[in-house]
Formats: sequence, structure tokens, C-alpha cells
Amino acid sequence: MSQKNNSGYLVLFAVLFLALFMAAAASLLGYTTLNIKGVRQTYLKNQAVYLAQAGVDKAIHELNSNPNYAGEANTAIGAGEFSVAITTVDATTKRIVATGFIPDSGNPAQTKVIRATATINSSQVAFNFGVQVGAGGLSMSNNTTINGNVFSNGTISGSSGSHITGSATVAAGTAAAADQQWTVQNSNFAFGNASARSAAAQSFVPGISGKLNKVSAYLKKTGLPGDLTVRIVTDNSGSPSKTVLASGAIMSSSVAGNYAFVDGLFSSSPNLTAGVKYWIMLVSPVSSGNYFYWGMDNTDAYAGNTGKYSASWNAKNPVWSAAGGDLNFKTYMGGNVTSINGVAVGGDAAAQNLSNCTVNGSAFYQTISSCAVVGTSTPNSDPPPPAPMPISEAQIQEWEDVASSGGIISGNYNVNGTVTMGPKEINGDLVVTNGAKLILTGPVWVRGNITISNNGQVAIHQSLGSNGTVLLADNPSNPSGSGLVLVSNNGVVSGNGNANSFLMLLSANTSTNAMNISNNAAGAIYYAANGTIQVANNAGGNQITGHAISMSNNSTVDYNSGLQSATFSNGPGGSWNFLPGTYVIEP
Repeated sequence: MSQKNNSGYLVLFAVLFLALFMAAAASLLGYTTLNIKGVRQTYLKNQAVYLAQAGVDKAIHELNSNPNYAGEANTAIGAGEFSVAITTVDATTKRIVATGFIPDSGNPAQTKVIRATATINSSQVAFNFGVQVGAGGLSMSNNTTINGNVFSNGTISGSSGSHITGSATVAAGTAAAADQQWTVQNSNFAFGNASARSAAAQSFVPGISGKLNKVSAYLKKTGLPGDLTVRIVTDNSGSPSKTVLASGAIMSSSVAGNYAFVDGLFSSSPNLTAGVKYWIMLVSPVSSGNYFYWGMDNTDAYAGNTGKYSASWNAKNPVWSAAGGDLNFKTYMGGNVTSINGVAVGGDAAAQNLSNCTVNGSAFYQTISSCAVVGTSTPNSDPPPPAPMPISEAQIQEWEDVASSGGIISGNYNVNGTVTMGPKEINGDLVVTNGAKLILTGPVWVRGNITISNNGQVAIHQSLGSNGTVLLADNPSNPSGSGLVLVSNNGVVSGNGNANSFLMLLSANTSTNAMNISNNAAGAIYYAANGTIQVANNAGGNQITGHAISMSNNSTVDYNSGLQSATFSNGPGGSWNFLPGTYVIEP
């Protein structure tokens, strides 16, 4: 082949190569341009989503500051704007639609919409008994009646005409003082926040032999974790064993965002031996955002004992690791003998001793004297362990915090005419009398005494729907002399007419005169976990809970079954939050 022909082929090859190169370059350029455009569109979409998320978060924040917040339009933030629309479904449910615009709503390059439903995460309190009583016991006289069931940690006594229509149960007596405790708290131990910490335990050695009737742990929580399982187990070479002596629960609803001792509820009381090591074990559901803290002493100063944690306490060969100190607790052993005497019981009766009574149902006891039993008698029966009060100290503290967030009224406050109030703190006494009416829209905390008399009324606002709220008296600086509640002379405490709308009147007073309900006073829930409630002269309510309760002169309690799941808005957990499963980013 000639050199001339070779040169022609080279030129042709070069032209073809150049053409292919240009085509490839053009294709690459087009692809790159499209890719850049796609990346830019994705970036703008993400920005719009972030703006819509900001709108939803802003809506939740505003609702918790102002429940009448209705939304906003074209709020500038960063590289764009967001708008929020709120639709009210009912008193505890709102629908949120938030829209993010890039760069603005007038000429958006990208728009994204997020829809969510917000609800008030109300605190639920289970009042399972018409009357629940602490260690102070229940006294009934002069034709008093409880239409419902009764559970008492102390003796139930009565006289002629005293009648409980349901069951009556008296728990085993508990010593007034803790047998063992460690309350030094200088650090926090988180558990339930990771699988490695699903179980936490603290060892202790009882000082006396007998039944362990009550255990308390110093707890707080983050988010909304599930309920805790509490166990008493034996020791295995310095770690918890898998031998369970007692098992029970601590309700998550009784644990709040601030520390407080919370009682565990056991199904039966274990027998412990003095000088032998045992463990209190708490097992939690695992969630990175919803978990518990157990107060801890990081100096590990509780001699001969310590705290530990495990990923799986019941594994074939469980591994327990040091928690870094002692976890705060209290244990209470058995104490005085409890009884039911002088009362007619319409259902079953259970106590260590039954005397001078009638029981239309079955009877469970250790000793019996002059007590007629219609149903089956079961002697040598162990009474149940004491039950914790349905509301913890931590929950009360949160109600007080919510009340304070609504502002403070200095000095005594006398209601004139009709007044709507809540949340609010009153730094003095509250008086509702002579036909005045106080309507509550949230919890009200009175640092002095509460008086409702002479046809005075306290009720719940219609906006709360089927939720209740709390009027509480608590003077932390003088718990025995202040924080008293008096309801008399046709004073009325009520809901708002909706089903399961209950108003709770609560006293933190520690005296034998914490609450006095008399002279035809009516109401929903009366609660004084630390003091005595006196109910007399045809007065009554739907539920009464107190450390001690004295009923006389035709007073009556008419239990409402809705109290098994009563909810209290704007209380513990009572803020606006997303309803799980409703947060949706539209395509």
C-alpha cells in the first residue's frame, strides 16, 4: 500500500475518532447537566421538607404556649418560607398542615407538604376502687355507705349501719420506717435506653427476717417509656440470680420527668432472711428516646452492696456489669396486723383478721371472730401486699409546674361571680363561697388553703371535653399546717357534664385534718395521700383516696367506673404531641 493511501486512512481515522470523541463529550455534558439539575432539584426538595418540618415543630411549640394558636402564613426562615394551617377536631385533637416553599410562596421553585395530627398526651390515672386508703386505715360510722370496692393498706373499722356494697381488701401491715435504704443521689444511671441496659439492679441486705411488703425506687423518665417490671431475686456470687422471689410492676405513668421515690406493686410478699443479700431488679422496654433514670450514688458508699446492669437478666449465662455506684431505693418489711371489723361487706372480704362483720361473698383471712360469711371461707390466707397510691409525688410536682407556667397570683384570692382560670399558681388561700363559681381550664396550684362553701362551685371548662383537671393545695414550707381543703354547706366540685370528666381536689397536707368534706357537699375525686380526709353530714363524692379516711353521719361514696382510666389534660405529659403514625410527608 502506498504512503499516500496510508495518510488517507490516518486522516479518516482521526476524523472518526474526533467525531466519536465529540459525541461522547456532548453526551457526557448532557448527562452532567441533567445530573446537576437533578441534584439541584433534590437539594431544593430537601430544603422545602426542612421548612415544612420547621412549620410543624413551630405549631407544636405554639400550641403548648397558646392552645388557641390557629396557624401562620409565609413565615420567612433560611432560604424560604413556611405556612401552617391548624384544624381543630375536638378539645384534645388538632390536625396540622405545614407547607415549605423555596424560595417563597409567591413563586416557588419547590413546595413540600407535611401533615400530622397533634393530641394532648393526657396523664391517665387509674382509680380502681371507690375508696383507696393508705396505712392510716378507714373508719366508717353512723350509716355511711361506699357504693364500690375498697382497698386499704390499713385497718377498716365501722359501726352499725356501715356498708361497703362491693369487695373490701386490707393489705398486710407494713412497718412505718424503711428497713433498708440508700438515698444519696449525685448522679444519674440511664437504663432502657440501649439493649445492653435493659435491666438494672441494686443489692441490699435486710436487717430483720420477715415479709418484704414494699419497695421504692428513685426514678425519673425521658419521653414515654413502657411500664417497668420489678423483681426481687436472690444473689449469685455477687450478681443477681435468675431465682425470682417476687414479681410486680411500676407503672410508667407514675414516673415523671423529675426524680421521686416510686413504689413497686408486687403480686405477693416474699419472705426474706436477715443478713442475706438480695437484689431489687428493674427491667425496662428498650428505646433510644424513651427510657428511665435511676438515681445513683457514684461513690458506691452503701457498704457491701452495689448497682449492676445487664442486657438479658434471664439469659443462659447472663452478664452483669457494674453500674458505677449504688442505686437509690427503700425497702419496707412487715409490721402491724390489719383487720376488717364492724362493717357489712356486700362482696368478698380479705384481711389478716375479720371480726364483728358480715360478708355476703367469700372471706379470706388468718383469724376470724363473730363474722358471718355467706360465701366460701378460706382460713390461713396471706393478705396481699400494700398497694401504692394511684398518683406519685412526681406527678403532683408536674401538675404544679404546669400551673406555675400559667402565671402567679400573689396573695389570697376570693372568687366573685363566675371566674375562668388555669393553669395558674395562687400564692395564698383560695376562697369560693356565697354562690361564686370557678371554672378551671387547667391545673390550679394553691400554696395556702382552699375553701368551697355556701353554694360555691368549682367545675371544669367545656373546652377540656372528657378530660379532667386538678385543683390542688400544697404548701411545701408548711405541709402539716397549710394546704388544707374545706368543702362544706352545699359546696359543689364537678366536671363539665361530659362522660368521664372528673375534677380532682387534692391536698398535700400531712395532718389529720387535711380535707374536710361536709354538709351535703358533692364532688368527683378527693385525694390526700399524706393526710386524713374527714367526710360527714350527707357529703360524698365519686372517689376518695387518702392516707386515712373517716366517714360519718350518712356520708356516701358513689364510685364511677370511668375512673378506672381517668385522664387529666395539661398535667403530667399533658402537652401537645404528635399522634404516632400520623406524621406524613406528601410525595
